Amino acid sequence: MRRFLGAVAAVAACSSPPAELDDLGPLPPFALVDQAGKPVTDQSMRGVVWAANFLFTSCPTACPPLATATAELQRQVAPWAQDGPPVRLVSISVDPMTDTPEVLTAFGRKHGADHRLWSLWTGNYETMERVVVRGFLQPLLRPDRPVAGAEDATILTQPTPLDTAHSLRFVLVDQRGHLRALYDKDPQGLRKLAAAMRWLRDHPPEE
Repeated sequence: MRRFLGAVAAVAACSSPPAELDDLGPLPPFALVDQAGKPVTDQSMRGVVWAANFLFTSCPTACPPLATATAELQRQVAPWAQDGPPVRLVSISVDPMTDTPEVLTAFGRKHGADHRLWSLWTGNYETMERVVVRGFLQPLLRPDRPVAGAEDATILTQPTPLDTAHSLRFVLVDQRGHLRALYDKDPQGLRKLAAAMRWLRDHPPEE
């Protein structure tokens, strides 16, 4: 009887959404490219559960641990992510002028990225800045750049300086392109994110 009740409780837990899931609104339209130079847009990600983070390959301090955390998340979701509806991990470069597709390919290889699961995106700086700040609602600050959306914003011609401040959190996006939750990169955060991704994959929201 005890074993039966435990099984019932496990089924009930699986049918309940993670407590942290909310609807934080949709991402705006965007068009970037992945590490292979293949276009990626908000429309091409429809129907996909994905977790995004933000880094740049020349960052010597915060970004390598974030890449390591992404590799660990990849390890956690790999056993089930390729069986059924699509699930992806995405790292968006906040220094797209330096991080060409070729540079991202090398960075991904260094950190063990399986591009069937983990993609790295780059592209136009203004597009990236808009989707990170206005879409993902994450900070992105650099000393030579006005706040995103400011009237005196100028086109950038220089790579991102190393003191750029950017988010180190993961953002969960559902099949409709809506933000659902934010997660830290510590072990508990990664476990919660992997569980939430699996729950969303198995319980797609209504359009």
